[in-house]
Amino acid sequence: MQMVSQNSQIGFYAELVCRLIRCDPLNLTTSKHLERDIDTVMCRVANEGLSFLTKTLPLLGKALDSGLSSSRFTRPMEFKTSSNRGSTPAFMQAYFKRVFDASGNLLDDTDPLVIKHLRQVCFFCYKLETVYQPDQIASVIDGFVRTDAQLEFADEGETSFILNAGSYIIRNIFSGFDPKDIMPRHGPGAVATGESLDQKFTFSRLYSGIHQCYPYYDYFIVGGGTELVDRLEWYKSLTRLDQGCAKVVLVPKDSRGPRLISEEPLEFQWVQQGLGRKMMAHLESFWMTKGHVNFTDQSINQRLALSSSIDNAYSTIDMKDASDRVSLKLVRRMFEHVPELLACLEGCRTTSTLLPSGRVVTLNKYAPMGSALCFPVESIIFWCLIVAAISRETSQPPSLVGKEVYVYGDDIIVPRTHALLAVHALERFSLSVNLSKCMLTGPFRESCGVDAFKGVDVSPSRLRKQWTDRPGDGSAYASYVSLANFLSHKGYSLCSDCIWDRLERCYGVLPYGTSLSPFPCKIVNDPLRATVNNRRTHKWRYNRSYQRLEFYVNRLSSKRVVSQLDGWPRLTKDLFQGIGEDPSHVVLPRSTQMKRGWMSVY
Repeated sequence: MQMVSQNSQIGFYAELVCRLIRCDPLNLTTSKHLERDIDTVMCRVANEGLSFLTKTLPLLGKALDSGLSSSRFTRPMEFKTSSNRGSTPAFMQAYFKRVFDASGNLLDDTDPLVIKHLRQVCFFCYKLETVYQPDQIASVIDGFVRTDAQLEFADEGETSFILNAGSYIIRNIFSGFDPKDIMPRHGPGAVATGESLDQKFTFSRLYSGIHQCYPYYDYFIVGGGTELVDRLEWYKSLTRLDQGCAKVVLVPKDSRGPRLISEEPLEFQWVQQGLGRKMMAHLESFWMTKGHVNFTDQSINQRLALSSSIDNAYSTIDMKDASDRVSLKLVRRMFEHVPELLACLEGCRTTSTLLPSGRVVTLNKYAPMGSALCFPVESIIFWCLIVAAISRETSQPPSLVGKEVYVYGDDIIVPRTHALLAVHALERFSLSVNLSKCMLTGPFRESCGVDAFKGVDVSPSRLRKQWTDRPGDGSAYASYVSLANFLSHKGYSLCSDCIWDRLERCYGVLPYGTSLSPFPCKIVNDPLRATVNNRRTHKWRYNRSYQRLEFYVNRLSSKRVVSQLDGWPRLTKDLFQGIGEDPSHVVLPRSTQMKRGWMSVY
């Protein structure tokens, strides 16, 4: 991903943070203290650079979250106190003093809107994509390798009991499940073997592990014997391999460093997607896990986070390096009573990965992030381990306990009374619980993107894309339009106006529209108002075919190339993944660009 120099845009980012502060939504800050807070931001950015916005301010936000959970605030050493004996920081003290007393204890009457403003300022730049330094990249890769080497646990005593109980729960859940009845497909990401676009439908390797579970003549062709006869030379030319090797790649995450994911070999991705989707569909429909092990609906966890920040009924648990800590040993024990499914899970698994340095590492984990099986396997294992542990402690049947446990990947929600039991149960198996992000008690919860305090959503809007000043950069354009709309909706008009001004200086006057308009726009509730405003600033016409007004505006599109796929591979693509809107072209990934065109507000 090409990015502009960080230094060229620091002033813009700092100005946005200062405007957030200046908004002072609850009117708590005197003009003197307001200017001092703004001076603090500008001076520290001048001395520390972008890291003050992306690293230091988020430290204060994390300390705030921890204080809300534990009811006790611990000031980060990077910030001065508001007084000699005080515990709250001098920065934004008017708001912090409405949350904690002089000793750092959480006040009973804290207004959620105070929390919302503090978190908005502190976390605004936390997710900003930056150019990562070599030491950050090395740290992430070293952590990946180190974690994989630590995946050991003792299969005895209480640990063995939980494993046995969990394995029988999985047996009941997957009884009658047919892992061979799948519809293979490709995912949207890159593959370790390098194929892209239409090349993905011309397979060139035959892996024995896959072939034993999913024979190539059944799962990699659609014409059966007829196609096999027609393409006999292709089948004979397949490179025979025993095992597959994935490839480690780094993608933007947040200011702390990149996210490490795995690119799977082409043929592995093909069957992983089929089996992974089959497992997720089964778990979301099976009576015992329906509504409790979720993959498509985050709102269940989000609603529980909001309600539990009021009644304290449930605790939220966050896993650290979740996908990298589910070991192959753990998967084998948990799925031991469904041998056919276990054989398929292992057959679809790459046994090693290639690091950027060229070193190949044999994996102890079941599957890193990037494998289509990572998410369903880790979700059901987390759920079953917790259910088994609580069932043993309370002597209640798993079917009853399971109704109180909710899992969406590594976002876990359990009854508050059993939260510590769940944490200890998970940690028995080399799984790591991120205690700093677990909200076990208190009025604060976070799960699946919703941060809740006393029933109010206090999630901040975040700056993610770097400003590029490139008029054709559709991705940045869409990101900043979306951010400005969110800030405007939340009452931060001073900040959103700054973004609108920057956008219009680069891209021209922005159109108005509604949340349903098919182009980036300034969102208003009334489509008639949007239409009236646009007629003043944009070219317009009346489309008689559709009987509507249309405006000549910036819209987003993806680059397309003509598809060269034909014959049996083309039929494979059309039958397994559909023909799409335009079967004669292929959309290039990550190619969002901006074009001018006639569009309607409606």
